[in-house]
Amino acid sequence: MSVPRKKKCAVVVVFTLVVGSAGPTWRLLAQSRWTISPEPVQTLKARPAPPAVTSGDRGATYHALENQAIRVVTEFADVTAVAQRGPDGELSTELKDLAGNEVATFRVHRVDADNDSLEFVVPGGLTRHATRRKGLRPTLDWSNEQAYSFWKDQASLESATLEWQDMLIRPAGARRRNPGSDALQTDTEWTGGFSATVIRKVGTHTSYITKQATTGVVFISAFKRDGVEIGFSQWWPQEQTFAWSFPGLTDGYVDASRLQPNGGWTFAPDMAWLNTQNLAFQQFHAQASFRGALSRPQGWLERIESFIAPTLIANEPGCDYLHWLDQSIFRPCCDSHDRCYEKQEPACGWSSWWMWWSSWQCTMCNMWVAYCFTTAPGSHVLHRFP
Repeated sequence: MSVPRKKKCAVVVVFTLVVGSAGPTWRLLAQSRWTISPEPVQTLKARPAPPAVTSGDRGATYHALENQAIRVVTEFADVTAVAQRGPDGELSTELKDLAGNEVATFRVHRVDADNDSLEFVVPGGLTRHATRRKGLRPTLDWSNEQAYSFWKDQASLESATLEWQDMLIRPAGARRRNPGSDALQTDTEWTGGFSATVIRKVGTHTSYITKQATTGVVFISAFKRDGVEIGFSQWWPQEQTFAWSFPGLTDGYVDASRLQPNGGWTFAPDMAWLNTQNLAFQQFHAQASFRGALSRPQGWLERIESFIAPTLIANEPGCDYLHWLDQSIFRPCCDSHDRCYEKQEPACGWSSWWMWWSSWQCTMCNMWVAYCFTTAPGSHVLHRFP
């Protein structure tokens, strides 16, 4: 292979890693196309305990995906909440009763990057204003839940002093409420014809843990393109198990034992999270499949490139899932990549995707290992990671 051709390959791979997925692609790939070992991943140093997740902030990766949503419909037993995101980023929710009549509106007015003004209005009745709590990043599903909670509190809302109870504004001293537990269904729409619908029901399936038939509450999210289902995911709260299937792209499951190195589930998946996670599967894996479809018949370089994603799964000594390269010129690439992962706090690994508080901190390590793989054979110059 000529030197220009090698350089071209290097540029393509690094460009794909930077622009195509911006980091989370490779961490997400680790949970599906390549089997996740149920045993804790061996690391070169003890993994520190995960930091607490700030209530109302699910991390840069999640919010980057959620911000692509243009409409979310949440169905409760007595009202339906319809939230929309405007071109300016402002959120608005309209509450309708079972007959289709508007009973309330809620709007998030953008003041600046750090401040929003919140407005709740009952037609012909009260109007209340508030300021967004610091640390809360408004989402369409949150807008629906806050509007629903205001509507349920309207009898005492006009004269009451308001206070923040976690993610909700409530009358001071009011008994705590979780609107998400009252939701029957949530529909999310994105541009490009993508949509997802999640419902709550009681179902029976073969337990991923005991392998026995088990019955319990399950959340099922169907992901569609132009109205045709192309994948789905399920969350079984009693088993703390999340499973997914996107034919031709990815399928798998993860439970608390597989997340044990990070402390198990550090958050409770809800309807909005399931729909957003489906979008992540579709976007990241479709990009990876497109990249693979454009590759030439595999030679030594393509063989290595095809394994770049699985090399990022774990953090064992040497070339993870590529140990046939341990005695080759690529071993220093793998060792430098391991050291780069270890420097992160918390350390990177296959389960980084589920650690939403870590954002995209492993991206640079992944970019450098791809560059090292594609340039080392031609130049014999092995680059050290920052």
